Amino acid sequence: MGQPTRVAPALILVGVSAFLVLTALAAAAYPGGTFCDANAPGYEFWGNFFCDLTQPVTQRGVDNTRARSLAQASFVCFSLALVPFWWVHGALLGGRLGGTVRVFGLLSAAGTNLIAWLPSVVSPLLHEVSVFVATIPGLLATLLGVTGAFARGNAGESRSSPLRFSAWLGALSLALGSADAAYYAYAIAVPGCHVFLPALQKLAALSVIGWMGTVALVGAARGAR
Repeated sequence: MGQPTRVAPALILVGVSAFLVLTALAAAAYPGGTFCDANAPGYEFWGNFFCDLTQPVTQRGVDNTRARSLAQASFVCFSLALVPFWWVHGALLGGRLGGTVRVFGLLSAAGTNLIAWLPSVVSPLLHEVSVFVATIPGLLATLLGVTGAFARGNAGESRSSPLRFSAWLGALSLALGSADAAYYAYAIAVPGCHVFLPALQKLAALSVIGWMGTVALVGAARGAR
């Protein structure tokens, strides 16, 4: 396969691992507070959003500089991991479909990077725009990618093949991501405490991370460039 075939999949795994480590460090440094409870102690996995870590101050006005720097770095790592991820996924699909998936995926990666630098405290409108710039192209890329992966499976892939398994993880990510985006849009239209929204965000993120890791391993095994 040659060395170049292993670089992109390895970058996916390195970027996702860095995201997880940096996010954990940011969460440990977070002073506390959620949108529903400004006085909540520390970071609540199911109660805080990822972007809470990027705020310059917490909901109760406490300085959040240390956690913010780590969280911004984690978002950068994740957005950079998305670049080889969508590139490898496009290579596995091939043809015009693979190219289209790459285009939408790279737009999503750019939007993900913006989220870290535009927290809601700085600008609610720009933060919301950056979230949808990341989400909508990402969902389109996921829909096309999952459809293409299942189509390849029906065309000869074994039902137990790794590509087929990655398609199911992608479908789960699509379902959770779509639900999260819809709930987020509802939360914008109806402000208040939406206690299930951060939990849904975490479930969607965990699904995407699992999908990215699986695609990286499939790409490495098949020599996707």
